[in-house]
Amino acid sequence: MNFSPLKDYLHGLKEEWSVPGNAMVVRIGHETVFENFENAKRDDVYWIYSATKVFTATLFCRFLEEGKLHLEDKVSDFLPEYKNLQIALFDGTCVPAKNELTLEHLVTMCGGLTYNIMHDAIRTAEDKSTVGVSRAVAKMPLIAEPGETFNYSLCHDVLAGVMEVAAGERFSDMIRKQITEPLGMTSTTFHPEGEIEKRFTPQYAWDGEKKQAVPVPCVNHFRFSPDFESGGAGLCSTLDDYSLLAETLANDGRTKDGYRLLKPETIAEMKKNRLVTFVQKQGFDRCWGARHRSYGYGLGVRTRIDYTDEGLSPLGEFGWDGAAGAYCMVDTENHISAFYVQHVLNMGPVYDVIHPTLRNLIYKCVKE
Repeated sequence: MNFSPLKDYLHGLKEEWSVPGNAMVVRIGHETVFENFENAKRDDVYWIYSATKVFTATLFCRFLEEGKLHLEDKVSDFLPEYKNLQIALFDGTCVPAKNELTLEHLVTMCGGLTYNIMHDAIRTAEDKSTVGVSRAVAKMPLIAEPGETFNYSLCHDVLAGVMEVAAGERFSDMIRKQITEPLGMTSTTFHPEGEIEKRFTPQYAWDGEKKQAVPVPCVNHFRFSPDFESGGAGLCSTLDDYSLLAETLANDGRTKDGYRLLKPETIAEMKKNRLVTFVQKQGFDRCWGARHRSYGYGLGVRTRIDYTDEGLSPLGEFGWDGAAGAYCMVDTENHISAFYVQHVLNMGPVYDVIHPTLRNLIYKCVKE
């Protein structure tokens, strides 16, 4: 193995793409084979935004594995507000949805929901707890029948609310007890306070015209209130912390010290492509374009289904990314895991160029 090309690429991101700092780790099995920090420290804390979804999906898969929830369960069984949903038509009118929204629709992003976090239903909600926001989202008209097509949305935020109701326990407590504490994560939380808050690395936003990152406040706009724990984008973490989740998933769901996070057969279901109709995959492609053209979507994660983008990872490689550039990659075939993090919001090239390049460099470097 020779990781010099990967190291050189990461070092060059500041000059080529104005990325102020980044960090990355690659593991095979439970051993670190590469790690690198560019203008970054090991204990730096980042908002990981939508990379939170891998945590939410993992917790949901534990519910499935234990028989506490089922994919065919109706959301309205837990949140009655979802019993009579409305679908918005192009002319501005609404019609009743014909299909019941299910948990499978939520976890696969086929619920017909949107990502309109500025909608009045959310902004004016008196109860902005995790369950309260989940209930408020039901007031927002759908854009399609549940199950009809993929649309990236607040589905995982609602799923977090469902799990709270089903378990009678706070979402963050379940994440802590079942994932972060057993895996040894000490800086991953929905509520950064004290010492963790002081370790946040500066946050930037991408200026597409100038092609550079500009400083912005270190605020996560997906945190609607101190009581809202966003299953879609609410966690902060560090390189070392998050990499433990990717590592565990890549190694049949078991940590180095033997904790069973998920069974191998559950992970197989997690990465199984669920976009089985043309319209569902069309929705996915419409959302992501060339960025994920060789991927489908499983239970809360992208999953590789072909080689149309000439990528080097195997079929079934899975993971997700975040609004500030975080990238999680899990390969159960070769037991390879990787996590990359930066802190630049709305940077299109990180997804279209940097992440695919990192993925391919990993496999080239492993083979050298």
